[in-house]
Amino acid sequence: MTRLCEGQHNALTELVRRYQHDVFRFCLHYLKEFDTAREMAQETFIRVYTARQRFDTSRQFRPWLLCIARNLCLNELKRKKTVSMETLEEYATSARDEAGEILRFPGDGPDELLMADERREMLGRVLETLGVEARELITLRFFQKMSAREIADVTGSTEGAVRTRICRILAALRDKHSACRDEL
Repeated sequence: MTRLCEGQHNALTELVRRYQHDVFRFCLHYLKEFDTAREMAQETFIRVYTARQRFDTSRQFRPWLLCIARNLCLNELKRKKTVSMETLEEYATSARDEAGEILRFPGDGPDELLMADERREMLGRVLETLGVEARELITLRFFQKMSAREIADVTGSTEGAVRTRICRILAALRDKHSACRDEL
């Protein structure tokens, strides 16, 4: 990004190459439509280019990039008047091979696979009980594997607020769904 800010326009090509898949999956998470997600991912890189002079090179690039993508997706959702998050099963499709099978460790037997499917279904039902904002925080933290600092940058919050909110969400889930955990 520093090279792009210095006027090396081929640096944008490198940024697109490095981050295009992450941005697309991120947009697909919000929009659930392949073509719309692709358009928002492309628009994200256009916005990166046009806002290159406003980028603070002392900060990390990825959270800034995902913040742009998130804002574009949220604007698109507002425009369409649909604010819904993907189900866990839809999210898991990004971890499937060409045959559609979920990628697992080679030693998984039929009973482990069945238990994993049951856990995934139960987790999906539990996540569906969350509000949109809570589900977004949990998705960013545990599925996108982002740190609290990165989430704060993406959502426009503070790191402490993100940590507190995630802790409260997890505690509420533990209290509300402790019976589900005992079943599996």
